Amino acid sequence: MLEFARSGRSTLIAGGVGVAYFVLALAAISFTRLSDNVALLWLANAPLLAALCTRPTREHRQLLLVTALASGLATTVISPFSPLAPIFILTNIGEVVLGWYLLRYLGQARGVFLRLRSIPAFVLSAGFIAPAASGSVAGITLWLAHGTEPAFTWTNWMIGHGLGILIGTPVALLVLGGRAYREGLTRRLDITRLILVMTGTIAVVAATFAQSRLPLLFLPILPAIIATAMFRFAGAALSVFAITAIGAVFTMAGYGPVELVVGSQALHLQFFQFYLGIVFLIVLPFATLMAENRRLADAVAASEARYRMIADHASDAMLTLDPWGTIRFASPSVRELTGFEPLALIGRNALSLIAEEDREQVRTVHQAAIATPDSAHRVEYRGFTATGATRWFETTARAVAKEDGRVASIVSVVRDLSQYKAREADLERQATTDPMTGVLNRRAFERRLSENASREFGHIGTLAVLDLDHFKGVNDRLGHAAGDAALLSFADLMRANLRSEDAIARLGGEEFAILFPTLSAPAALATCERLRRALERTDIAAAEGNFRVTVSIGLAPMQPGIPVDELMRRADAALYRAKSAGRNHTVLADG
Repeated sequence: MLEFARSGRSTLIAGGVGVAYFVLALAAISFTRLSDNVALLWLANAPLLAALCTRPTREHRQLLLVTALASGLATTVISPFSPLAPIFILTNIGEVVLGWYLLRYLGQARGVFLRLRSIPAFVLSAGFIAPAASGSVAGITLWLAHGTEPAFTWTNWMIGHGLGILIGTPVALLVLGGRAYREGLTRRLDITRLILVMTGTIAVVAATFAQSRLPLLFLPILPAIIATAMFRFAGAALSVFAITAIGAVFTMAGYGPVELVVGSQALHLQFFQFYLGIVFLIVLPFATLMAENRRLADAVAASEARYRMIADHASDAMLTLDPWGTIRFASPSVRELTGFEPLALIGRNALSLIAEEDREQVRTVHQAAIATPDSAHRVEYRGFTATGATRWFETTARAVAKEDGRVASIVSVVRDLSQYKAREADLERQATTDPMTGVLNRRAFERRLSENASREFGHIGTLAVLDLDHFKGVNDRLGHAAGDAALLSFADLMRANLRSEDAIARLGGEEFAILFPTLSAPAALATCERLRRALERTDIAAAEGNFRVTVSIGLAPMQPGIPVDELMRRADAALYRAKSAGRNHTVLADG
């Protein structure tokens, strides 16, 4: 059933195109043919070209057959060249097919007149190349059959057919092209307004061409522009067609401003053709440009609506910055993320919200986003909240470029990284610290020691290895809880008595190590002595009562060319000497 309905519709459309072709061909032959030559305004090809551009390819054969029949019938009925009807059928239909093929080759057959770039392609293909090719055939045919000057025939044919296809195709597309060509005519009120505007346009055109005293050819352009501004393609197509139809009738009858041109009637018609070409080039591109702008505005509005929907409901904050970093839009999520009111951020430079130490990094990423608009750029930084506190954030930024390539804005999505950074720091702490005492573990300390040794002037420093004396006896006599308390007390004592740049580590059991990265061996020795004496005076609480422990310390100065393993061996050797000396001693390695 559906296939039957589709077939019936295609047959109906083909029949309508054929009737239109026949009527327009008769009108052209009857009213626009002078000097026993070809018609000077041939609109008949326009419905066929519009049908080829808008109908499925499977219907093209039917359309070509119907219009070929209509062309032959019109030529036979009224043209003095009826014996040449087969040649003119092939010439007319071939012209349309060539124009359609060129348009399809250029990628403009679908949606012609809906995009600005399609108009030059249409004028070149269907308005110039195709009529020029078919006009050559017509010129040679009439020259051979009737001795008509080929150049004169070719000129009349090319101008008449080219102008006819330019004027007639927009109107045919208005009928056959569907909703895209009837934009702005969706309501009954729109149709009523179009009728009123076109009535006014027709009145102005009729008044202009009904008199021959004043050169008022500019007058019809104004209502045509008004109709185009109100109804876009429909207003432009109907206005140009109204000017063509009314102007042609009066000009052929010897009336109108064209009569003010000194010359023959053929010259008058040629000047009228030129006038129609100018009107076409003014009105139709304007209509197409307006339609493109409207579609672009609708797309922007839809995109803006989606953007606002996402921005208003996303947990991440969204910011729009100008190329200089000034905030132009802030989503409501900014309030939950930073405590700032979105409106309070408008007009503020985004860098003012970023911690000083991270601003250069963020500025670099901002410039990279501007330099490569097609890429997204990510940066992590510390930013301020409304309370003045700093928090970790992550921004993913992408620049939005204009048609000329210049960046109009940068869209940024801002995410709170505080919890992620806290987890990351916790994992880092677990991987690098001793779980009992909170100081560095052996692996982290050895990495720190290697990094310090590899630095320039890294030999200016001292390594200390420390071991709690008789620690096994503490565990055996007082229990492991007392031993743990001794380890914690010693770790706290070291943290309290050493500098922040000194690295403290528990190497295992009761053994600790300290890296003094900037202290010479005598200075490190003095520091360790103070630490040793402070520990021997410290009371450590235990279930059985307070107790004290002592520590033995061995130090080794860092020297150029000494690897970390050798440095550790020297410190261990010094520690062994401290223990051999009766423990609770500090010994500096030899050399």
